[in-house]
Amino acid sequence: MAIIDFDSHLRDGWLLDEIYQLPEPFAKHSPRRIGDGKYFYSKFEHNLSPTEDPVANANFKKPVTHQVFYNPEANARGNEVMRWQQGGYDMEYRLKDNAREGVDFQLMFPTSIDIPSQNPGPLGAAVARAYNNWAHKLVAGHRDKLSPVAMIPAGCPEEMANELRHCVKTLGCKAAHLVSYTTDKQMEDPAFFPFYEAAQELDIPLFCHPTTLGAPGTLINRQTHFFPMHILGRPLNCVAPLVAMVLGGVFEKFPRLKVVFFEVTAEFLVFWMHRMDDDYEVIKEAGMCPQLSMLPSEYVKRNCYITCEADEKWLPLALSEVGETHVVVATDYPHFDSTFPKTVSGIRERPDLSPKQKKLILEDNALNLLRM
Repeated sequence: MAIIDFDSHLRDGWLLDEIYQLPEPFAKHSPRRIGDGKYFYSKFEHNLSPTEDPVANANFKKPVTHQVFYNPEANARGNEVMRWQQGGYDMEYRLKDNAREGVDFQLMFPTSIDIPSQNPGPLGAAVARAYNNWAHKLVAGHRDKLSPVAMIPAGCPEEMANELRHCVKTLGCKAAHLVSYTTDKQMEDPAFFPFYEAAQELDIPLFCHPTTLGAPGTLINRQTHFFPMHILGRPLNCVAPLVAMVLGGVFEKFPRLKVVFFEVTAEFLVFWMHRMDDDYEVIKEAGMCPQLSMLPSEYVKRNCYITCEADEKWLPLALSEVGETHVVVATDYPHFDSTFPKTVSGIRERPDLSPKQKKLILEDNALNLLRM
């Protein structure tokens, strides 16, 4: 069995000056390293954090974040999580950790997802291109085991399809990121249709990996502590694109589009598909959803996929309701809340899953989605 991990991360935030050496006319936006600190101690001066809203957040305290887990001086959890972080920039080290977990092939996101995906206009397109080219070089020599997820400039919709084609045809990417929404658009906006058409044409799955901090237009940044921000961030930033794309008719218009939702546990789709169905008949009778030709849950079961973790209580329910072929495994390595190195073994040891279901989650569903 070949184990495929759908969700891992790089420590791009520690290497901003290396990644985003932008060409003219954007060179002035290239991050500048402050001091000689490296890795956790890296500090930069830059304006590439597109979703921070100092006006909206002026009356709220800056929350305590999870950075304590990555600070070697804090000795959090005996610095176990800190030791994983080398795999965020050292691919030889990462492969050794993947061997510990039992992972054979791994997809990788940045940690600072908003930088290459949300910057507006031509700058956003240049930033996405810089990140994708850097990540491609990072895994040189290991592309049979590691694959960066293509970051797509949603702040520059007219370039999204072009960047997708560059990533797939030139860099060999097997999946592309999908933002939750942008500062002015939801994901059913026609501005994104050329991107969806290209993804459908290329048969490339879109990965909706949400962010916790800096997301525009939500209640997340109204919290004063990291814990509630982290709890709210994932589901709120996945439900927005899910509802927009199902009820907005995106999956009706692009029936072969595949979208995977991350870090919300597999039962997330069960709740929302039934909630959408509950309203559908009444809304349909009123003639208020001509863009749909079938129940919302049918689009979910056809077009949507979900990642799972090893310890989810209701995983069998999700397999039954959403479908056994629509659930894949994710470690979230090397983040503080990862179940590394016990994700794969945790799935294998579950008594409430059949051998067939375990193989689907760990291997077959991923192979089918990624066309491997």
